[in-house]
Amino acid sequence: MRKGKNKKPLGTIDRILIILGGFMGLFTIAMIVTFYIKDAVPDTLITCVMGCSGVEGILTAAITISKKITESKIETTEEQEDDK
Repeated sequence: MRKGKNKKPLGTIDRILIILGGFMGLFTIAMIVTFYIKDAVPDTLITCVMGCSGVEGILTAAITISKKITESKIETTEEQEDDK
């Protein structure tokens, strides 16, 4: 590791993904415990939670992609203006 290396602070999307990952880990553990205690799990709840987290992941990816595209368009426009 290098000393004096500047670290970027976590962005909002990174924080959301960390929280989502932690929640999914805890939810999985809770469902395993529920299975051991009751010998069954709430399938509908699992389906809904997994579906919602999947939608969250897709939306996060879409936001990130649209940000990258917008930034590249802005850079291209600035380069074209500088050339004039």
